[in-house]
Amino acid sequence: MTTAATHTASTLLDSRPEARTFSVQDLLDGVARGRVRIPSFPRGLKWDRMHAKLLLESLYRGYPVGTLLLWETAAPAGEGRIGSLTLPAPRMENALWVVDGQQRIVSLARILLAADPDADGFALYFDLDTADFVIPSVTGKRRTDPSRWMPMTVVLDSEKLMQWLFDHAADPGSRQRRDTAIQLGRRIREYEIPAYIVRSDDQAILRDIFNRINSAGKSLDDADVFDALNGARFQGRPSTISEISSELENLEFGRIEESILHRLLRVLLGLPVVEGARSEPPRLADTEAEEAYRRTAATASQIILFLKNDAGIPHYDLLPCKQAFVTLGRFFQFHPHPTPRSRELLSRWIWRGALKGAHQGNTVSTRKVLARKVLAHILPDSEERSVDGLLEMVKDRPVVIPDVADRFNFRCAASKLLALALLSFEPRNLLTGDRLAAGQLMRRVPSVHDSSPLPQIFSVRPGESDEYEGYLQSAANRIFHPPHQGGIRRLLTGITDPGLLLSHGISTVAQQRLVAGDSAAFLKLRAEWMRPRVQSFFDRHVRWDESDRPSIASLIIDDEAG
Repeated sequence: MTTAATHTASTLLDSRPEARTFSVQDLLDGVARGRVRIPSFPRGLKWDRMHAKLLLESLYRGYPVGTLLLWETAAPAGEGRIGSLTLPAPRMENALWVVDGQQRIVSLARILLAADPDADGFALYFDLDTADFVIPSVTGKRRTDPSRWMPMTVVLDSEKLMQWLFDHAADPGSRQRRDTAIQLGRRIREYEIPAYIVRSDDQAILRDIFNRINSAGKSLDDADVFDALNGARFQGRPSTISEISSELENLEFGRIEESILHRLLRVLLGLPVVEGARSEPPRLADTEAEEAYRRTAATASQIILFLKNDAGIPHYDLLPCKQAFVTLGRFFQFHPHPTPRSRELLSRWIWRGALKGAHQGNTVSTRKVLARKVLAHILPDSEERSVDGLLEMVKDRPVVIPDVADRFNFRCAASKLLALALLSFEPRNLLTGDRLAAGQLMRRVPSVHDSSPLPQIFSVRPGESDEYEGYLQSAANRIFHPPHQGGIRRLLTGITDPGLLLSHGISTVAQQRLVAGDSAAFLKLRAEWMRPRVQSFFDRHVRWDESDRPSIASLIIDDEAG
């Protein structure tokens, strides 16, 4: 691994970066021909169409849009993909790799180079009457007055632009619109974007430049910075943390946060879980980076399968504390094939720590200390002692466990535990009777006011009795079911199958109160029915009253080792 200590003042560029400007037309011509390349290692594309619209407005108005940083070096033959575009990328000795400016160049390419004006998710039109950039939702208006709405895909090529104007010349108001269109095309095509071109065979220098640029401006996420410095230009996948996250979605466990995968990657490299405020990101050789990404993806897959198959946690968003994901990564790094007994005990550790709140810290500093203490118990030379050390940290039973009448807030670990308990009832679709899968249920998009994928049976109405309002805010008023336009409450009143009701923790007696319109009694009866079953669900996972001894096989000492 290359460390920061090797980058001293003696590390100098052979020649100063070339400062020059590129017109938008020349820049995108380079993109189309494969001279300007978008590598995988700078910032992941996080802009949407509104960001791109603001960029086009700035170009049209003549506002500054920042400086590009380009690296001139050799590039292999291949094929570039940008949004709906597939671009040829022949082998070149002097390709310009975009180190800083990816968001801007990708946005311009998707808007101005797309073959079809409506084919790309960044597509824009220009309203020639109001001089405003608009999205393609004006289809109906374009039919009635087509000369008013100019697709941005004709702007970059002056011949295309003139042909479009010729085709619409007979429409009313065409003279004023023609002048506006010509002015727009000229201002966009001829806009000059400043750039620095660095020529050096030393990737460490380029990474250092990027890191310094990033430090001087708005900070990126730690995962973005790591990708920027270490994501190599190799052809294999995954080559960024974002790609790892995308590939893991094939395991139907939801999307793992890139920040968690970055922490996992750091742990597998033997680095502190969280990067210090004054420490520099690690800089790896291309082969080291490729191996780090590959190992992180493989370990994350192993963690996911353990959580689903052994711990009974079917989705990432239901994991009560995300730091446990990173801890499991360290364990599987040292002990990739744990015994069934170790897997059982690790599952107890997950659940006990979640119920006690032992897996989480309230501040960044406490999370750092907690991670350091937990990871210290994982020993490379002993699987059993590692498991025993983790269990020792959560040996005391919690004074209070989550209750179905507690206030439900899906952002909190306690509410995620209650959600898992509700899921253990094996909920079925109230319309079809089919069992609902966790992934299907978790795909619900929460509202601005409610972050939970579990919709409410009754809307929360302030001003009710204290007890009733408490139940309205609790898990007793939540249900694991896709939202229904007519309301979940109406569906429940028409169910005649007792088993279907019980799959949602609703007894026949509780349903009778619901039909009678006594919502307070319904919620109370549902809570009373669920409470002992939720307790039993937790007991099955934590197994406080059972022995935590390792397997007998692990206690047998080999004669030759004695």
